[in-house]
Amino acid sequence: MSLLAPLSSRARLAALLASLVMLLAAGCAPFSSVVSKVVPPQVVEPPIPVSANVPPVPAVQQAPEIPPGRILYVRDGNLWLWQGGTSRQFSEGGTWFQPSFSPDGKDVAYVYWTFNFSDIFVMASDGSRSQRLTRGQSASLPDNSWAFRPAWSPDAQRLAYVSDANSQLPQVWLMAKDGNNRKQITSEATGLVWADALSWDPSGARIAVTGAPTMRDVSQIYLVDLAKGVPEKLTTHTNGAFDPAFSPDGTAVAYIGRAGTQGELWVRDLDGSHQAHTDKLPNVRSPVWSPDGKSLAVLAPQNGAFEIFILSVRYTPNGFEIGEPRALTRDGAVDPMSGLTWAP
Repeated sequence: MSLLAPLSSRARLAALLASLVMLLAAGCAPFSSVVSKVVPPQVVEPPIPVSANVPPVPAVQQAPEIPPGRILYVRDGNLWLWQGGTSRQFSEGGTWFQPSFSPDGKDVAYVYWTFNFSDIFVMASDGSRSQRLTRGQSASLPDNSWAFRPAWSPDAQRLAYVSDANSQLPQVWLMAKDGNNRKQITSEATGLVWADALSWDPSGARIAVTGAPTMRDVSQIYLVDLAKGVPEKLTTHTNGAFDPAFSPDGTAVAYIGRAGTQGELWVRDLDGSHQAHTDKLPNVRSPVWSPDGKSLAVLAPQNGAFEIFILSVRYTPNGFEIGEPRALTRDGAVDPMSGLTWAP
């Protein structure tokens, strides 16, 4: 279904611009998820991307200890893999965004994003067996759709994502890992007018999602019961909250809360009785937990570009203790809208 299908061309453009103005005014809007469809039609079958054969490059890791595991990030539309103090370009073509490791680290979901549609693909973590799961491009341009933000279920059998395939603005969908059995979960009727970045509860029963009930409201983090599709508000920040990430044990959620005009990293348990935040990385984005749940990786601007930082997280009887941020990259120029994904 078109993002703006019922309207004339001029009305489509006016409505789109009005929507973007309101979303941006809200302070936490998903610009990546509300993309204009008013462009000249051009029907092409996108090629399946092939992993790049690029030699590793020296790491720019500055943390005193090298974190375990693998971190995927995006630079200039390509995937980069950080592991053991070394970074290497993992893809080429400039169309790769928003990667997501499966819980066991064996597969990667990602977004193929071109000028008038986007689709979700899955591949093995070595770059083989790439499979297209959605098909957003149509012979009729107004019927094109967008798919973003893939997130794996704890058993790696399903993917949650956001799409405008059946709505004016993105909503939460589920599908099997082979792309079958797609089902829309949220809608305006269930209480969210749009949805963006999301994270799956390790219990498998719900997801944390960025969203808002109206176009006038700033975004907050909501917990959505997947059986009912009804959102429950988790955060109440005056200026909004976004980018949720469940801890591996499901007891805590990390997210970004906006203080004034800048974002701050927050960690809290689900009932809000224990929480902590840090303002040492202004305009921070996209927290992701280490597989062991002892650290968070985030993105924050430094010298005009976003870099990867890591912070320790420790639960205490009085709440959470968030450690000092340590730089993991320098001159990484990481795409903040694509975020990070961390696997063993």
